Amino acid sequence: MSGLLEPFAEGRATLYLRPNRDLHTLSDFELIRERQALGTDLRRFGGASVLCELVLRLAPEHADQRLFSTLVEGLDRLLDVRSEEVPGVAVAVIWRLVGALGFLPMLEECQRCGEHIDDRAAAFDVDAGGLVCSRCRPGGSHLDREELTQLRVLVAGELPATPVDSQQLGLLTAFIRYHAAEGYRLRSLDFLTFSDGS
Repeated sequence: MSGLLEPFAEGRATLYLRPNRDLHTLSDFELIRERQALGTDLRRFGGASVLCELVLRLAPEHADQRLFSTLVEGLDRLLDVRSEEVPGVAVAVIWRLVGALGFLPMLEECQRCGEHIDDRAAAFDVDAGGLVCSRCRPGGSHLDREELTQLRVLVAGELPATPVDSQQLGLLTAFIRYHAAEGYRLRSLDFLTFSDGS
């Protein structure tokens, strides 16, 4: 087998596994889709890197078709979206993958008192794993109605009507670091922050 495999490529590999050994034989790789263009834009590359590192670090050992499909769909969305939509799509597809891994913030009820949070201002409490109402957390910064709506749309894996700013990116990275990474430093998150255009 010859040739160079680019990052984010998708294919079907034929492996010969050797029991009790760390090295196995790769005899064939059938390319299904190359995504070389993801490397030509820092923001696309940053989003794709976070998706792949999350799967590499946190995916279960057994096959998970839903998780794999979420990864592939996220990479394809980053590849196909218009340039001005890349930051929003990156945050949306990463939130969707975080959900597929079993980590999602709670955005409907206060994580301290249990009261329903509709469109009122609320704080995003990373430690608590979601929103906290203004009564339980009277001080500090709160998300207003528009920011709350945007967060809910992004966590659902969709592109919001308004442009995504560094605040939404910060909520995502803080949540992943605290709840999903479990102390492990995901280097791609640093790159995603650096490559954000806002």
